[in-house]
Amino acid sequence: MKLAAMTFSLMGERMLGLFNASGLCEMAKAAGVDALDLLDVELMLYGRKKLKQAMAKYGIRFECLIGGAQMFSGGSKVPGAIDNLLKQAADMGASMLMLVPGQPTPAEKKACLGLSADQKREVLVKYYRYAVEKAKAYHIQVVVENTPQYYKPLASAEDCLWLMQHVEGLGLVFDTANMKVADTGADETEFYRQLKPYIRRVHLKDVVIGPFSHGEACASGENMQTVQVGSGMIRIRELLGRLKEDGYQGSLVIEYSAQADAHGKEHYRRLANEASLIREMWDGTEIRPPYSRIEGIDLPVPRIFFGTAIRPMLMGQKVNGLLDSIYAQGIYAFDCARGYGGAEKSLGTWIRSRNNRDRVIILTKCGNVSLSGKVQVNREVIEKELATSLETLGTDYIDIYLLHRDDPQTPVSEIIDCLNEAKRQGKIRVFGVSNWTHERIAEANAYAQAHGLEGFTVSSPNFGLANQVNDPWGGECVTVSGPSNAEAREWYTEKNMPVIAYSSLGRGFFSGRFRSGDYEGAKKILDGAAQKGYLYPENMERLRRAEELAEKKGCTVAQIAMSYIFNQPMRVFAVVSTTNPGRMHENIRAAWMKLTPEETAWLENYGESL
Repeated sequence: MKLAAMTFSLMGERMLGLFNASGLCEMAKAAGVDALDLLDVELMLYGRKKLKQAMAKYGIRFECLIGGAQMFSGGSKVPGAIDNLLKQAADMGASMLMLVPGQPTPAEKKACLGLSADQKREVLVKYYRYAVEKAKAYHIQVVVENTPQYYKPLASAEDCLWLMQHVEGLGLVFDTANMKVADTGADETEFYRQLKPYIRRVHLKDVVIGPFSHGEACASGENMQTVQVGSGMIRIRELLGRLKEDGYQGSLVIEYSAQADAHGKEHYRRLANEASLIREMWDGTEIRPPYSRIEGIDLPVPRIFFGTAIRPMLMGQKVNGLLDSIYAQGIYAFDCARGYGGAEKSLGTWIRSRNNRDRVIILTKCGNVSLSGKVQVNREVIEKELATSLETLGTDYIDIYLLHRDDPQTPVSEIIDCLNEAKRQGKIRVFGVSNWTHERIAEANAYAQAHGLEGFTVSSPNFGLANQVNDPWGGECVTVSGPSNAEAREWYTEKNMPVIAYSSLGRGFFSGRFRSGDYEGAKKILDGAAQKGYLYPENMERLRRAEELAEKKGCTVAQIAMSYIFNQPMRVFAVVSTTNPGRMHENIRAAWMKLTPEETAWLENYGESL
């Protein structure tokens, strides 16, 4: 299987001086991408000479030039435009020219709409026959893509099939999403079945469709936007399976979608992550996180939640590309809170832009500790913050709603009554707590049972290999880690209550970025809360043991710490935060790793050796 990439979405970066020919080819090389498909305008932006030098330096092939001729409005200029594109393709050493029937300009659209279906077909046959004949002198294959403009006669399978049958020697570039501009309900697998004999190249493109303000216009009046492969509505996995089964030998071209939350070398990581995922899909080695069920939630729940308390989301920034990457890996549960700055805003922005509310699980929380260290959780706080969360997230319900802290001054009756009312109103599906002791949870649930109400069904304390020695943030944070909390863990095991563990990797303590015993190095990596909570000798010893076991098993320290969480008798879900999708991929692998009871006990500082 060969991978190539389309990178026209990076042209804005190029014009801002954040990308050049060398960076483009270095990015492809780092992602294991063998070739590039470039637009003719990209040749101008990067410079043909510089592109050739960069491709030679990094071993990247130029396989396909993409260029357009204004076939419906260009008149006598069309043959000259085709000749020029063929010369450019030959000069760059391309083996293919993807000839686009015009660009989405107002003049071209007007001319196209002014022709009958038969007249448009006549135009296409005329110019594609010309191009195929002229290309013979250059030994170049002319191909056409099912076009993303609904008003042109190449958006549907029927039109593409007709053209292939009437222009001998013309090949098809199968774009896995473009057929949906003509019919949003079109089946991409059926399109592939009908056009399979003519396919010479595949553009892997995933999309979302909705009432967006911009994108490729659909006949339905909606717009279509490109997203990372695996995070949209296209059945990429099924298509790759069929291509492999049918013996497809051409390149799989990633239509890379540069998002606003990535710049410069961050694109290297994004493309590498996407390429890695596609290879795993093709090879059948893709690993998704383990899933479980939480009563009241319709979707299977990933046992890894993405933690939104990361700097760009705390600041309310757009992180659509990052969240696409996380979603594509099978993690569609998100841990958020009113106390996480602008995180709800960032998450809501992504959900609206992807039109995927029914395919994600939102966990958010109310009642956090104030800057003065005061905790107040009562009916007024719950109702006010729930309303704010619903508005900020842009949804009419929360899947999992938690109280961020406990306020012992508020009777459990007030809290249970309030949350049951919110559930009856359809505002929340499941409710629970964070940083409550198991004794206090039991008290609340006893009240609920006695009054025929629903009690807490989910809890989110701290849990992980790192023992939370001191409260990192104040407000009486609760942990169930360490030997002193064995009774709490036994209670959760007995009740089979889902435990959604926060700071599951000790806020970077088990990141592998410092070695055991290196307190000064740790202080450079860990923030103040992590140092206060975890930077103690007993955890350094646990880190030392994790390093030893990681070396023995051939994995990372972080993977040992993650696997520890999932090899417990409790029903644990882990909240993990990262800005690097590749690290999340490592966490998913770790979630499937097996540790023996002897290994988990040894990691907890029990025993001298394994």
